[in-house]
Amino acid sequence: MLPSIFKPQFNYKLLRIGSRYDGGYLVESNSLSNSNCLISFGISTNWDFERDFLNYNKIDLFAFDGSINEEFWVSQKKEALKKIKRLSFYKYLKNFYLKKKFYKFFNSDNFTPKFISNTLENSLSFIDAINFTSKTNIFLKIDIEGSEYEILDEIIRYQERIIGIVIEFHKFGKNLERIKSFIEKLNLKLVHLHANNNDGCDLNRVPETIEITFSRYPIKLGKFIPLPNELDMPNKRKRKEIVLKFSD
Repeated sequence: MLPSIFKPQFNYKLLRIGSRYDGGYLVESNSLSNSNCLISFGISTNWDFERDFLNYNKIDLFAFDGSINEEFWVSQKKEALKKIKRLSFYKYLKNFYLKKKFYKFFNSDNFTPKFISNTLENSLSFIDAINFTSKTNIFLKIDIEGSEYEILDEIIRYQERIIGIVIEFHKFGKNLERIKSFIEKLNLKLVHLHANNNDGCDLNRVPETIEITFSRYPIKLGKFIPLPNELDMPNKRKRKEIVLKFSD
């Protein structure tokens, strides 16, 4: 039973963007179509979300992920090259912060591998990342394995430039109050919530990982419909979805 602040007020017009299972998120259609720039934190080897997003709205993409090392790309060289050649969105990519073996395919002489973090040495801050562009109506995709808590205050600080967010919160139960505070300060509407069944629930039966979608000007379709949404898919294919309930 989650606090009512996590319950979307209405049923909104949502689209599924990204992979069929893990790596796919529900995005509110108005924030998708009216965004001017996609900033994506956390890519790893799955860029289905970024590809699908830019198929809907051909805008600039700034992508950041410091977690892939050179040894990985050496061991996966043939497959990596095949994937890179299939990148339908590469011409929109302005910056892709990865390890050098991968980054060189995007023709930059100014490579510096970095994580998005305020505490890790040689990391790139949220402010650094968002200032790669002067545009407003930015859409954020955030899946950075726990470092999301380090940048919540900065998201609030720059929220007037943001039109939509999908963010994955890890160790959700332990950080419930921090997330509630973030939602209270954010002037975007919470339009969707999905539990990542790959990580299961804690001892209090609270999902370990939650995916939350926000939108500045969401399109309402009617009354709230119980979750999971019909467009949701389990992150782990052969496990049942986690049903979310709220304390009205």
